[in-house]
Amino acid sequence: MRLTQYRLLFAVSFLVAALGAWSTASAQTLTPAVANDLLSAYEELENENFEEALQKLDTLMSRRGERMSGFDRASVLQIRGSAHVQLENFEAGIRDFDEALNLEALPSEQNNRLRFNLAQLYFATERYRESIDLFNRWLASEEAEPSETTFFMLAGAHYQLDELEPALENIIRAMDLAPEPRQRNYDFKNVVLNELNRTTQRTELMKRMVALWPDNLPYWRQLAGLYLDQDDQFQAFSVMESAYLAGLTESEDDIILLAQFYSTFNNPHRGANLVEREMEQGRVERNVDNLQLLSQLWSQAREHRRSIPVLREAAGMAETGTLYYRLGQALMADENNADAEDAFRNALNVGGLSEANRADAWLLLGTARFNQAGPGDRAQRRRANEAFAEAARFDPTRAQARSWQEYIRAIDDTETRQALLEQEQEERLAEAAEERFLQSCRALQIAGRTLSAECQEALEREQEELDAPLEDDAE
Repeated sequence: MRLTQYRLLFAVSFLVAALGAWSTASAQTLTPAVANDLLSAYEELENENFEEALQKLDTLMSRRGERMSGFDRASVLQIRGSAHVQLENFEAGIRDFDEALNLEALPSEQNNRLRFNLAQLYFATERYRESIDLFNRWLASEEAEPSETTFFMLAGAHYQLDELEPALENIIRAMDLAPEPRQRNYDFKNVVLNELNRTTQRTELMKRMVALWPDNLPYWRQLAGLYLDQDDQFQAFSVMESAYLAGLTESEDDIILLAQFYSTFNNPHRGANLVEREMEQGRVERNVDNLQLLSQLWSQAREHRRSIPVLREAAGMAETGTLYYRLGQALMADENNADAEDAFRNALNVGGLSEANRADAWLLLGTARFNQAGPGDRAQRRRANEAFAEAARFDPTRAQARSWQEYIRAIDDTETRQALLEQEQEERLAEAAEERFLQSCRALQIAGRTLSAECQEALEREQEELDAPLEDDAE
């Protein structure tokens, strides 16, 4: 208790002694010798010389203790207990106050005041059951004028004994008596309601606390958390957005949560801009998780060209190939097969993929390679087929991979047949052209015209071919 309160207690006792009578018929007075010693100790207390005051009171008790009347002894114990408390000798103060009460020699009003002081000391020394009992006895007296602090301490004592309902009742009484909202009372009620799992009541309380202390970011966080506990994500989002717009939000976790809320409530573009802006300002780290979120937000906002470089940056930081695998998928969706091939190859080289993703990566790698093959590009299709052969080793992709392999074989076979047909056609065309040339040469020969060197050679070659069978027969 504060020094001024103990001075008041002593002042009352001293004035009564000086007047020499109580205001009631049963009033008692201090023995003059005791009063003189108390006056000397009081002067030391007034000057805040608590050690000197305690020494004088100890001397008085040792010299006159057993010979003092009950009233004298109780008065001295009361003042000495106050001196002990000022020196933070709480246990010694409790012993003096307790003995003074047990003597039952002080007037009722003083005894009740002493009970109140002793109840506070029991609270300070964590003797909560004794504190509660004395507070309740004091409250039952006619002289009691309880304040907000009285019920705050009672609530605290019950809480320490895990008596939550009485704790709640008393903190409500403290709040009712407070001349204006006190933050400690609201904080205490919030803790008790939390332990009682009174989510609805606690939500209403937190709404009031946010209104009273709008600069207190933890209150906004708690209110958002309460709405999440009640599956009211939209209200939680509104609370976090309000805190951010008010300039309270500084934590990366809060900013990321808000960005995720934007995604949930179909405003990914705003979420992506938020994360990007906070990354530039340094409040959100450019790490794998945050970059992955940013990429997802841009993708959800249909900004695929802005999503891909972010995902590529994240993939380069990741310890596994999973993000390279996702990058490859995004690049294929953007019809960028060459870069997609690099991404899938990196995914497989870095490793750490699940078996399903590894199988799919081989299949997609083959697809990306195949998509880059032009007509007649057997070398590129062969590279695609190598990837499909790897994909065929896995159960989930075996059927698709083999279908691709059959398709590639069919293309190769078709191209082979087409090449043969084209070759035959060229040969037939060449033969027909040569026959037409020979006919024109024969016509010139019959007409007696001068033959060109080409015609002469062609006719001689024809004659040699005609004579060749005859020579073979002669042999």
